Amino acid sequence: MVSRRYLRSGKTLVLAAVALAVLWSNPQVLPVNKPSWMPRFGEPGPPTDRQQPQEPLPRNLTLHLLPHSHSDIGWNLSFEGYYHTSVRQVLRRASAELWSDRARRFTWGDLAFLDMWMDDEGDTANGVLAGADAALTWRQVLKELMLRGQWEVVGGTYVSPDEGLTTWWAHNTIVDAGHRTLATQLNATTRVGWQIDNFGHHNTVPHVLSNTGYSWLVLGRMAYRDLYDFASKSTLQFEWRSSEHEGTNGLRTHFLAEHYGLPSTAFDFDHTNVCDEDVLLGELQQLARRHVRQYPAHGHVLIMMGDDFRFVHAARAFGCLDRLISASRKHESWRDMKLQYSTMTEYLDSVQPHLDAHAMRVHGGDFYPYQDKPVEQYWSGILGSRPYLKWLVRDTEQIVQHVEALVAMQRMRGTRAAWSTLELHLEFCRKQVAIGYHHDAITGTCTDDAFADYVERLRTAARVALRIGHVALQPVDDAEQQISAAYNADQHIGSAYNTATRDVDNAARDWLEIAPAQCTDSACVGAAVVVTNTLLAAQDVVVRLRVHSGSAVLVDETGVAVQPVHVQAVDSAYSVEFVVSVPALGARGVVVGNRTLYADAPMLRDQIITAAQTEQTSLRADLHQGGVHVRLRSERNGVVRIESGGRVVRHQMRSYFTNPYVQSSGAYIMHSFNLMYSIVFWIFGGMLASGLALAWLVHVGTRHILWLRHVRVPCSPIGANGTSTAGSVVAAAIGSVCGAISVLYAAQKVSVDRLDDWTRGHGVFLLAAPVFCAAYVVGGALRWRKRRACVCVASTALGVFLALALGRAWQSRAMTFRSLQFTVEHSDVCSTARAQVTEGTSVEFRLCADTPYLLQASTLVHAPNNREIIARLQHGRGRTLELFDGASMRQRRASMWTPVPGTFYPAPLLARLGELSVHVRQPVGVSSLSAGMLDVLVHRSMTANDFRGLKRPLIDKHPARATLFVDLRPDADPVAVNNRVNTPPLAFVLPPHANISPHSALHSAVPHLSLVGIRAESDSVDMRLLAHRSTDISMHELLRNTAGAVRVHGDWSLCNVSAVQRTETQASHVHLRSGEQALFRLQVDYDRISGLSEKQHKN
Repeated sequence: MVSRRYLRSGKTLVLAAVALAVLWSNPQVLPVNKPSWMPRFGEPGPPTDRQQPQEPLPRNLTLHLLPHSHSDIGWNLSFEGYYHTSVRQVLRRASAELWSDRARRFTWGDLAFLDMWMDDEGDTANGVLAGADAALTWRQVLKELMLRGQWEVVGGTYVSPDEGLTTWWAHNTIVDAGHRTLATQLNATTRVGWQIDNFGHHNTVPHVLSNTGYSWLVLGRMAYRDLYDFASKSTLQFEWRSSEHEGTNGLRTHFLAEHYGLPSTAFDFDHTNVCDEDVLLGELQQLARRHVRQYPAHGHVLIMMGDDFRFVHAARAFGCLDRLISASRKHESWRDMKLQYSTMTEYLDSVQPHLDAHAMRVHGGDFYPYQDKPVEQYWSGILGSRPYLKWLVRDTEQIVQHVEALVAMQRMRGTRAAWSTLELHLEFCRKQVAIGYHHDAITGTCTDDAFADYVERLRTAARVALRIGHVALQPVDDAEQQISAAYNADQHIGSAYNTATRDVDNAARDWLEIAPAQCTDSACVGAAVVVTNTLLAAQDVVVRLRVHSGSAVLVDETGVAVQPVHVQAVDSAYSVEFVVSVPALGARGVVVGNRTLYADAPMLRDQIITAAQTEQTSLRADLHQGGVHVRLRSERNGVVRIESGGRVVRHQMRSYFTNPYVQSSGAYIMHSFNLMYSIVFWIFGGMLASGLALAWLVHVGTRHILWLRHVRVPCSPIGANGTSTAGSVVAAAIGSVCGAISVLYAAQKVSVDRLDDWTRGHGVFLLAAPVFCAAYVVGGALRWRKRRACVCVASTALGVFLALALGRAWQSRAMTFRSLQFTVEHSDVCSTARAQVTEGTSVEFRLCADTPYLLQASTLVHAPNNREIIARLQHGRGRTLELFDGASMRQRRASMWTPVPGTFYPAPLLARLGELSVHVRQPVGVSSLSAGMLDVLVHRSMTANDFRGLKRPLIDKHPARATLFVDLRPDADPVAVNNRVNTPPLAFVLPPHANISPHSALHSAVPHLSLVGIRAESDSVDMRLLAHRSTDISMHELLRNTAGAVRVHGDWSLCNVSAVQRTETQASHVHLRSGEQALFRLQVDYDRISGLSEKQHKN
C-alpha cells in the first residue's frame, strides 16, 4: 500500500498532472487533439512577434518604405510558370503605378525575369498609360523610370545563386551575365548587391562584388545566433571582408533585421483590400522600435514592403501606402518621424554620412551553416537534395566553360568564323547555367515541375554549347541553322560529348557516334575525332566512340595507326575506346577513315578485344592501372578497406533515418537521429522515473514484490543508508550506463519501423513496460529513497546527452550489416570493382588509365523515403576540414557539441581532411564528426514538409550517381589535381578534312597555372583570360608561343564587367599574389600568331 502521507501531500497527483499535460501537448507521441495554447514539440511553431519594451523612439527618425517583389527563378512553379502567372503582371502594373506618381518607388532584384520581360514585351507599346504615353514601349517606360530614380534594379547578378554550392567560375559568370543583360536591355548598371534569400552567405561574395564595382551588399539570412550577436551590438551594418583573399577591399553590408517580407499580413495588399491607417501606422512604429537599436545611430530605418511575387495588385498597394504617408504627416504620434518612399540606393545614401564618420564593425568570416531557429533547424538538407540536378548543373558548366575557352582560343589562332553568332548563343548557355545555380535550383528546393524545367534548360544549354564548339573548330556557312537546330529537345548531339559525362538518365550522352551517313561497311567517307583541352597542362583522356563499320581504321594526324584499348561489336556497330594525349591549351585529332586510304592500319573488326575479364570474388578485389595497385577488402557492415602504397582508406555507405512525425526533415532542413533519440529517451526516462518513484513511494524491498516475495537479497550499505555516498555512486552508474546503452541500442539495433512506432505512440507499451518494471525492481531491491532515485534519473539523462554529443558518428547506421561481394572487371581502360549494398544502392570502385592516381568511388543511389544517404571515408587523424571552391581553400571545424546537421558544409570542388583529398564533379555536403572521418552527403528523399515555403514534400525518386575521386598520393597538390578533375576535355566529330594542329597557339610557359575562364568578346579582337595561381608568380612570360604578339593591358582581380568603367594601362608584366585571381586583356596580332602556328606545325 502507498502511505497516506504521500497522498495527503499531493505530490503524486501533481506529478501525474504534469505528466498528463506534457503527454497531451505532444501529438507526436500520443496522436490526440490538443488545445491551441499547449506548446508544440517536434513541429515548427508560428513566428512570434518579439516586441521590445515600449520605449520612446529617437527624434528625427526617418522610415524608408521599400516596395519590392522577390521573384524566385523557379520554386513551386517553373521559371516561365511564374512569369506568366504573376511576374509579368507585377512588372507591368508596378511600372504603370510609378508612372502615374513620381513620388513612388520600386526595387527589383531578379534580372532573369527582367530579361525575359524585355525580350517578350520590351519593344511593344504599353497600351495602359494615359494619353500619348500609351504609345511608349515598355523598355522606354522602364528606362525613363530608372532615369527618374523611381525604379531601381539591384543585385546586378543574372540570378541570386546559392553562395556555398557555386564555383568560382560560376560566380564570375553570373555577375558578368547580369551586368551585360542590364547594360544591353536598359543601358544601366548597379552598385548594390542583393542577396536577401540565399541560404547562408559565403565570404567569396564580398571578394567577387567588391572588385566588380559594387559599394554595398544587402543580405537577408543569418543564423539566429549571429543575428542576435550583430543586432545586440547595433552592428547590422558592417564591413565584410574576405578573410581568404588578402588585400581585397571590404564591402559595406546591410543585413535585414527580419525577413525580407512584409511587416505583417495587414500589409499584404495582394490578399486584402483593408487599409486601416491607425493600425498600420502603429505597426510601423512597433517595427521601428525593434529595428532602430539594431543598427548604427544614424536615425534611418529601412522597412521592407514586399514579399515573394507581391504587387500583383500594385494599384491597391500603392494607394494604401500613399494614404499612410499622408496620414503620418498629420498624426500626433508621428510628429518627430518621417515616412517616405525610398529605393535601396536612396536609403544607403542617407546613412552614408554617418557611417563615413564612424568606424564600422569588420567581419572577416562567413555565415555558415545557416540555422534560422533553435533545435537542429539547420538548412543542411540543401546540400544533398536532388543530387542529379547538382550533377547536371556542373556537367553543363564544364561544357560551357570549355567551349567558351575554345572559342577564345580559335579566335587567337586567327580562325575566321561567325563570332557574333557564336557569342550570342554562348550567352544563352551561360544564362542557363546561371539559372541552374539559382538558390532554389542547385539546392534542390523545388517541385518536380520546376526540377524538370531546370533539367531541360541545362540539357539544351549543353547541346547548344557543343554545337558552338563544332562551329568554332570547323567554321561553316550555315552556322546559325546548325546551332538553332540544337535547341530542339529531340536533337541529340552524338557528334560531341564531355569525356567526363556519365549520365544515369541518358547513356547516349557518354559516347561519340560516327553517323551511318559518314561511315558504313559499304561506304566510309570518314570523320575526324578532335579532342580539345583548355587546361594549362597536358591531359590523357579515354575517348568512347561508336562506329557503324567494321572496315574503318583509326589513325592520328600523321597517318600512324592508333591502337584502341577496347573494341567490341554491339548491335551492328562497334564500340571503340582509345586513349588520346592532348597538349595544354590544345587539341589532338584521330581520323576514322577508309581502309583504302590507310592500307597499313588494321580494321576495327580485326581488332575486336573481348569484353573485359570478369571475375566473381567474395570479399576482395585487386585493381591495376598505370603501375598503380589498389587492393580492396570487404569487412563487416559494408566497410571496404582500400589499400594502396601503404595508405589505408575505409569506405562505407551509411544513412540517417529521418522521422516524418518528429521534427520532420524536408527539402531544406536536415535532422539527425538526435531529436528522435530524445523522444525515445523521453519515454524511456519517463517510465524509469515513474518506476523509481513508485518503488520509493511504497518504500519496500524485494521481499514485498509479489513475484519476488521469496527471493532474499542481502542488505548492503547501498540499500539501507539513504545518505550513503556509495549508494549514490551506484545509482549514478546504473543511470548513466542505461542512458548510453539506450541511445546506442536505438541508433544501431532497433528497427526503423520500431522507432517509427515508438515516436507515433504505436507500440510504446513494448518500450515503457519493461523499463518501468526494471526500474521498479531495481529501486525496490536496493531500497532507494528520494535522493538516490533522483540521482539515477539525472544520470540517465546525462548518459543520453553524452552519448548523443560524443558519439555523433554513431547517429547514422550502416546501410548493410553484411560484407560486400565484389564483381571485378579488368580492361586496358579501367579496372572496376562493383558491389551491391542494398536493393537500390550500389558502389563502384574504378581505376582508369587517364587518372591512375585517382580512385573513383562511385555510388548509384535510388534513395528510399526518409533517408539521408552518406558515404563515409576514414583515413589518418586529420581534424581540420578544408574546402575548395575554385579560388581559395576554406578551413572548417565544428564544435564537438554541434549537432550533426550543423557540421555539414558545402564542398563545390574539393574536400581535404589531413592527407585525405576527395575531389568531386558535383557540389556535395561534407562533414567531419571525428578525427580522420569524412562524411559526404550524396542523396536524400523526404515524405514530410519542413514548412519553409515549398508546398510539396521533397520525394526524389530520380536515381543519382555521386563520384568521389580519392587521391592515392599523400603529397599531391590538391588544387592542381582538382583542376585536372574539373576541366575534362571535350571530343567532337568533324569532317575528315578538318585541319587541327596538335599544338595550339596558346601554350603556357608557366607551370601549374590554371584557367578559371577564358572569354572572347564579340565586338573586338580582344580576349579575356581569368587565371589562378596558388603561389606568387610574375606573368611576363604567360604565353610562350605568342611572345611578342600579345600585350597585356591592365590588371583586374576579377572578370571584367562591361557596365563598369576601368582604366587600362599597358604593362610589361603582371604580378599575382598567392591565391589571387587576375584578368588579362590580351590584344592579338593575328598575322604574327598565324606565322607562329605555321612554324610550329612545320616543326
